[in-house]
Amino acid sequence: MFKPLATVQYPKFKLAIVALLFVNVFLYALTDTLTSTIDALVWLALLIIYELEATKFWTALTAERLRHIRNVLIVAITLVFFSYVNTSEWLDTLNALFWFVLIGLLELEIRAPDWVKTHQNNFWLATILVFACLIAMVFAWLWQGAWLDAYDGVLWIAAFAFIEVDFFQFLKLKKQ
Repeated sequence: MFKPLATVQYPKFKLAIVALLFVNVFLYALTDTLTSTIDALVWLALLIIYELEATKFWTALTAERLRHIRNVLIVAITLVFFSYVNTSEWLDTLNALFWFVLIGLLELEIRAPDWVKTHQNNFWLATILVFACLIAMVFAWLWQGAWLDAYDGVLWIAAFAFIEVDFFQFLKLKKQ
């Protein structure tokens, strides 16, 4: 089903997505608001923290220190969310809510793996639903003519699906 991606070396694919996310931050810095730039930058940092935790790549940072950094980033994202609410940017607000749910699911997976395993079907369905809502947001931005936001949405869906959730493995787990 996903044969074009099957030939790509997964770590290189991850690096390509992260590089595109850095470009994304610069695009927002050049063309959009400071809030959107901060939003993109903080989400990128959060993705990298999750990847460091998942791969245990960086041993200089303890799990506790990574958790503290992650919590600070989540607070920053929450402040950006309230900025969107305050300025009535409703598509950004709704998008942020869906991403909060995804972060909640990731946090559950990290902090309560036994609970997730016990409720695997519900967890799987919730994750699929959140990704479906995020995909719907891309179409909403396209409909509004917000091309950068649509591109950003596709890029972040790919980043979390292929880097953090490892969507191919996730789909295989459900089949078993």
